[in-house]
Amino acid sequence: MDAAGAEPLVRTAELRILRIEQPPGLRIEGVVDIHAHRHLHGALDVIASIEGDLQLDLSGLEFLDIGGLRMLIGFARTRKPGDHVELTGLAPHLRNVIALVGWDDTPGLRLGDHRVN
Repeated sequence: MDAAGAEPLVRTAELRILRIEQPPGLRIEGVVDIHAHRHLHGALDVIASIEGDLQLDLSGLEFLDIGGLRMLIGFARTRKPGDHVELTGLAPHLRNVIALVGWDDTPGLRLGDHRVN
């Protein structure tokens, strides 16, 4: 259980996804690779109908493949105008990849604080 006492939305040997309430969103921990894409997609579906800004806390990620990153960027694009997805706890290399491919200008996406390694 997380600090608020809620069961994780996803719990596998490699991945744990918790719903957070303030601010609303998800905390994603562990490994997101091709085997975890369906779990990530399902967790994003759980919060997709929440209006307003959402936060995805990535500070507990050990690995995020390009398919998982693409899924997060695509999720941000689906938000209604004025609603954003903020990625927090980004590892510096992920922030660099996002900037390199131009995804930092994605409508609905905000890059929040980064993880200090």
